[in-house]
Amino acid sequence: MTAPSSRAELLPAFAGAADEIGGYFAGLDDRTFWTGTAEQWGAAHHLDHLIRSNRPVAGGLGAARDRLQPLPPEHRYRSSAEIEAEYRAALSSGARAFGRWLPQPEGTQTELVERYRASLTGVSDALTGWTDAELDAWAMPHPVLGVLSVREMLLFTLLHNRHHEGGVRARLTPVASPTGTGDNALP
Repeated sequence: MTAPSSRAELLPAFAGAADEIGGYFAGLDDRTFWTGTAEQWGAAHHLDHLIRSNRPVAGGLGAARDRLQPLPPEHRYRSSAEIEAEYRAALSSGARAFGRWLPQPEGTQTELVERYRASLTGVSDALTGWTDAELDAWAMPHPVLGVLSVREMLLFTLLHNRHHEGGVRARLTPVASPTGTGDNALP
């Protein structure tokens, strides 16, 4: 599957992610959803982290352009694959969420899933006010990846959401043991 790139491709990609990822988390049983700690994140922690990460992107997109920095002329545009490789390398080097991005899930599972969907809908709604040219003209800071174009931030946001969904799925998928029985990573 080719990563979305244009504004016209990004809009349905965010809607699809809200539905698919939100649906996955909504479908987890209560015990599985809430299992986890601040040190060993469970599904609720990952979802709250995504809400905390998506909302500033929506806020930045909704801000007046004069509140953003123009993209430096020397900025080298990165593809979705390059952004993902850079992100994975940063994680491998020890980069972790901190400060306002650390999860503190509150409310019910349904409320968290709705807040998650709303966070991606907020990004999509704010994106409607942008042109493709503007996505490449303005900068947004990322705490690990540095200065990104708005388009790169949108690509990162999609891959970040999929990364956390994939991490939860992997932890919850039974792993075959030598005896042939499955063993879930989360109790």
